[in-house]
Amino acid sequence: MKLLHFSDLHIGMENYAKLDPETGLSTRLLDFFKTFDFIVETAFKEDVDAVVFAGDAYKTRDPNPTQQRGFGERIAKLAKKIPVILVVGNHDTPNAEGKANTLDIYSALEIDNVWVSRKPEILQIPTKSGELQVVTLPWLHKNDYKVIAEKLKLLYEKIKSDSPAIFLSHAEVEGASYGSEKGLAIANDVTIPLPLLQDKRLSYVALGHIHKHQVLSKNPLIVYCGSPQRIDFGEEKEEKGICLVEIPKPGISSFQFIPTNARQFLTITVDLKSQDPDPTQTILDEIKKHDLEDKIVKLEINIPAELDRDIKMDRIKKALYLAHLVAGISRNVERQEREKIDLGKAVETLTPIAALKKYFEAKKYSPAKQKELETYAAQLLES
Repeated sequence: MKLLHFSDLHIGMENYAKLDPETGLSTRLLDFFKTFDFIVETAFKEDVDAVVFAGDAYKTRDPNPTQQRGFGERIAKLAKKIPVILVVGNHDTPNAEGKANTLDIYSALEIDNVWVSRKPEILQIPTKSGELQVVTLPWLHKNDYKVIAEKLKLLYEKIKSDSPAIFLSHAEVEGASYGSEKGLAIANDVTIPLPLLQDKRLSYVALGHIHKHQVLSKNPLIVYCGSPQRIDFGEEKEEKGICLVEIPKPGISSFQFIPTNARQFLTITVDLKSQDPDPTQTILDEIKKHDLEDKIVKLEINIPAELDRDIKMDRIKKALYLAHLVAGISRNVERQEREKIDLGKAVETLTPIAALKKYFEAKKYSPAKQKELETYAAQLLES
């Protein structure tokens, strides 16, 4: 049996976006739709038996109609050929128990080949290769986790030995390593002890909620597939993808991580030297070393305090034209520690020009520069 495991789409995450002239939509919204299209195409190309989604379809609990339409169109396309199982994530979960979650529409319309789980349960999914048993643990309210160990034990006891069983959950599991998505957290996180998921009757554990792809256990395989699209520069160096899972027989599985077409982020850092004769050219030379095309780019320029040459920002901005979007140009000027000038006990008797001379000497200005500045100072004092 072959499965496709993905999670954490977060449609509606539109930071670092500009308007697409053809559609009038955010380019970042289109990025997420294109990645979902890649996932759908991969499911068809690999001829998988089922697609399992481990939660967080949208950025917020109240997606707008355009976001809902984009997600729904792609789920419907999948479901025409392949069973689709969705568990509810924290970004899908309403803040009041009586409210519908963002995925409930699929249950309400009773769409064929789509299962939505909003409570711990075991689903029996018919596939072209036989029955697939899916134990689910969607995102729950904090108090519901107090009895989760007992509930999972009862669900495991219902697993039949003649067909493969997987675990599908949106949760924070003990030992997982967070990325920048921690700042997106909605409501409270409850950590699930890893041993609760290591039941030998499970062939594979498909997890969502953590954006960084990682394997927590190998027997059974417990895997966070990670998010398929980057959300910010905190995920710049993380490879984004989905998991293609093979289950040759109950209790045994393997997976292949497939990178997606996620938009790339790039940070360019330039450390200027105080004696650089042409800092603008130094920055331009560093920019030329990188492939900027279609990337979201951030430029950080570290400038020593004593560098007194101008940096021509218009030339630097033009050099970044191939980027999809320039997220920012940071000019970080080092703070120079002020040197205390010892003027002696006669400080009160010094004339303004004499005090300036002491300052110029402390700054180690050249005699010519000192003379020029003294002339200007004298003119100001006379006016």
